[in-house]
Amino acid sequence: MEITAPCGGQGSCGRCRVQVEADSLSLPSEREREVLSDAELDEGIRLACHTTVDGRTRVFVPEMSRPRRQQLQLSGKTRSVVPNPGVRKVLLEVPAPTLSDPRADLDRLNEALTSAGALPLGEIDSALLGRIGPALRQDDWSVTLSIDGGDLIQIEPGDTTEDIYGIAVDLGSTKIAAYLVDLNTGETLGARGKMNPQMAYGEDIASRLSYAAERADGAHRLQQLAVDGIGELMRALCEEAGIPPDHVLKVVVVGNTAMHHLLLGLSTTSLTAAPFVPVAATPLDVRAKDLGLPGAPGATIYFPPPIAGFVGSDHLAMLLTSELNRGRRALLSIDIGTNTEISLSVRGRTTAVSCASGPAFEGAAACWGMRAAPGAIERVWIDPETQAVRVSTIGDAEPIGICGSGILDCVAGMVEAGIVNARGHIQRDARGVRATAEGPPELVVTETAEGEAITVTQRDVEQIQLAKAAIRSGIEVLMDNEGISAADLDGLILAGAFGTFIDPLSAMEIGMLPAVEPGIISQVGNAAGAGAVELLVSTERRLEALDIGRKIEYLELTVYPDYSRFFARALRF
Repeated sequence: MEITAPCGGQGSCGRCRVQVEADSLSLPSEREREVLSDAELDEGIRLACHTTVDGRTRVFVPEMSRPRRQQLQLSGKTRSVVPNPGVRKVLLEVPAPTLSDPRADLDRLNEALTSAGALPLGEIDSALLGRIGPALRQDDWSVTLSIDGGDLIQIEPGDTTEDIYGIAVDLGSTKIAAYLVDLNTGETLGARGKMNPQMAYGEDIASRLSYAAERADGAHRLQQLAVDGIGELMRALCEEAGIPPDHVLKVVVVGNTAMHHLLLGLSTTSLTAAPFVPVAATPLDVRAKDLGLPGAPGATIYFPPPIAGFVGSDHLAMLLTSELNRGRRALLSIDIGTNTEISLSVRGRTTAVSCASGPAFEGAAACWGMRAAPGAIERVWIDPETQAVRVSTIGDAEPIGICGSGILDCVAGMVEAGIVNARGHIQRDARGVRATAEGPPELVVTETAEGEAITVTQRDVEQIQLAKAAIRSGIEVLMDNEGISAADLDGLILAGAFGTFIDPLSAMEIGMLPAVEPGIISQVGNAAGAGAVELLVSTERRLEALDIGRKIEYLELTVYPDYSRFFARALRF
């Protein structure tokens, strides 16, 4: 049974609460005594990450400690792309050997290739060498070769030139999205997503980098989890489409720099300390089978280059599909997550920053926070005059918690209604506010079916305050660097799941986004996934992405002049 563990088992989040019945348990740790009340400890409530057992044990995992199937954002705004994947199929009629012409099969194959105007085969995978003889003889010496550059990817008897498939993958820290694409037409045949299984070792990138550094097998374990997750999606997509996995000829994977390094088995040590330098920032082609992923015997995975230590190829893919060169004076692109990447393009010049916004907007950090799943409160309305609260939940289910878009709405409503002041303090005399036993006030948003109050606490407001300040200060630094103001923006792109589901007006109300005309805001969905598909389908798009990446200037916020002033100002509501 999976269990919610945003901090990766470090004990800092207090979310892995379980009720244990056992005769032999470790004594409550100091951290457990900080997080759990005496009454909870008396009831057998413990933190799973701090409790060891010795003997037969019965464990009850309560509702709020169980991960729920999240509402995943797979679709993104797409562009029409002329297919030119760099992978091609060649149908050959190879002369059969005779007593007077007993040349080897590979020699005959290369001669047929050169006769068809192609170059002889380069490097050939050992598994493919074993297929050449049987394939040639199965269909009367008629075969189809799949070639990437000069390398053989697959050999099949008969004419299979209509079947050219590839898979694009957006490897996020929270979710993995995969897309099966017909490389002849550029059509996406299917899309699937799942939660990234690495989340068991922390919901934020820093927790996973710590796990990789502190455990001898940590990095390998995280790599294998990513491989397993991607492989599961690839096989499921092929099964749905009735396509054997070895018909997949090309794969493209985009992701943030940490995900990129962990999947490739690169050291992540350089990402954990200033100046946060990636090991590799060039395009890489790796054999799928070398990583343990399905595909044709010679299929390769294309990894676009990351931009910086915390601005990855997923942001590059988003910028690619956002069409930066559409004549706009100033375009602001934001992909909000535990690590938020922001780019500002002004007259062809693009500058990027990375903001450590944390998991606040994904619901993980809140007292009643949860991911976007059925029963999560996704919208909150607070009447500015009466301070009355209304909510809506995903799937119209009974409320069981509150997800990121709901928390954002709630805090924005609290600010507008005067329940929260400019410094972020909840006003004790406001309607619906109650003081907890520990002292800090909290707003009762609604109740569960069991009558338990779902609240937004003072700490929740502070987490939102810090996260929105991180994002807004990054935006302000970019605009200051270019000498422009919010009034000069004529395009603002919000990407990713959170960027799709939030109300931009709520984001402007709390000061996370600058005040702009709503008409210039575009919520583009999973633009990183859409960009990954473009990279898969077109070699021209790969070159365009490389050109974008080379021209991007990365700014390190911590060394930008007066950054602390920008951040302090962004803290206010």
